[in-house]
Amino acid sequence: MMIKSFLKIVAFIIFLVILSSPIYSQEDNGQEKSKRVDIFKSTERDSLQLWFYDRATIMGVTGEKRKEFYNIILYHTYKMTALEKKEKGYTPKEIRSKFEELLQKQHSEVKPILDDKQYGYYLDTYKKLLKGVYERKGWK
Repeated sequence: MMIKSFLKIVAFIIFLVILSSPIYSQEDNGQEKSKRVDIFKSTERDSLQLWFYDRATIMGVTGEKRKEFYNIILYHTYKMTALEKKEKGYTPKEIRSKFEELLQKQHSEVKPILDDKQYGYYLDTYKKLLKGVYERKGWK
């Protein structure tokens, strides 16, 4: 059982490392490349990784609930990060809207897994994590 948990944490770390690779986009003229500002900076992804491991333990989320919680966070983090990919073609306003939709969907999927105290702790921690995202993106 410990090995499975360890492997899941390792898989999550690998996923976050992959997500932390810089995403580049071409300017409209196709000549210049500029670094895209990711929705989650690498430090925020690192925080998310530590948050999942530490907070799930502190909140007492174990067993199947922990797996389900992990899968929901992983899925939505991937979807949020992918919003800014060039092939999606979203405007900044669309990215913000879709980000908020994914965030609300994540919250609604996590809520039934956690008790009220755990869910409150989850929301508080996630709010702190998102503060940097909102500030960097100019989202209020």
